[in-house]
Amino acid sequence: MNSLNRIALALLLLAAGLLAGCSTGNVYEGVRQRDAVKNVPPEPAPAPQLPSHQDYEAERKRLRDSKSNP
Repeated sequence: MNSLNRIALALLLLAAGLLAGCSTGNVYEGVRQRDAVKNVPPEPAPAPQLPSHQDYEAERKRLRDSKSNP
């Protein structure tokens, strides 16, 4: 193997090593972001709507009247 081939091989190995180091960091960041998104708690169920005061009073009166008139 002549010296030019050795230099080319050394540069190729150096470049491959540098790229492998960079891609490892990117893989780690990608996995970390995926896990963060995956572990987001679901949105809570919306609270049931309360009736208006008029509806509440009407229901209350209806129940009271039904108790007194069996």
